[in-house]
Amino acid sequence: MSWVNNVDEVLERHNDFLESCLGDCMLTSPQLLKAVTTLCLVCVQFCTFIQSAEAVPGSGSADSFSRSVSRYGLRFTAALLSVLAIIERMARDNNTNKLLNISARLNFNTYYVKQLEKFCSDETLLETDKKSGAS
Repeated sequence: MSWVNNVDEVLERHNDFLESCLGDCMLTSPQLLKAVTTLCLVCVQFCTFIQSAEAVPGSGSADSFSRSVSRYGLRFTAALLSVLAIIERMARDNNTNKLLNISARLNFNTYYVKQLEKFCSDETLLETDKKSGAS
């Protein structure tokens, strides 16, 4: 506070700080917030599914359980790929190293690029999941 002389400068510094926080937390993009929310929703749905499967052991076949887990895996990968795409687009548009760093850390060994190729080949499984989710 020793480098400010009046209330206007305090407000200006505070505003700069808030903008920095929002930018660092990536809270300025509605698209990114929606994608992250979708990713979190898939995680919560998977946890609920696992808890319900544990509550009633032997209620379904191992094959249907395995297929359900595979569907959740595909949905998670799709949601994460969406987040990565938005982060990379924001990094290109804003030319910020922070966002590129986040993208590189999330996809450090290009695992999700490979998953994208696999995901595109498994579209039929995802379409089945969309139909079952709509009913």
